[in-house]
Amino acid sequence: MQAAGDCCGDCPSPPPYSCQDVPCDRVGPVCMSNNPPVVVAGIFCSKPASTICPCCRQIITTDIVFRVGPLTYAACTAICVMGGCLGCFLIPFMTKCCKDVDHYCPCCRYHIYRYKRI
Repeated sequence: MQAAGDCCGDCPSPPPYSCQDVPCDRVGPVCMSNNPPVVVAGIFCSKPASTICPCCRQIITTDIVFRVGPLTYAACTAICVMGGCLGCFLIPFMTKCCKDVDHYCPCCRYHIYRYKRI
């Protein structure tokens, strides 16, 4: 009688699986190279999104960081051209509505996606 994991005498047994969690206290991303890639699915916008991290493979809600992007510079230039006075052209640099959004894994700090406003 064959063991439950053996399909026949010629087939290799599958690799062992474990349900260990990846600890969130690692410094820097540690990506697994032997596993198939994880396709990041979800709609990313300016709010945190729920997804699976392609690096540590945990189900996460992303951390977001706002970054200056092309829309910030375009808005600044438009305000200057229209006669922005007393530093009004700096408003796009101080608000979140004109900035791009980077999504990071809260566990391994892997950069998952950049939402570009334009």
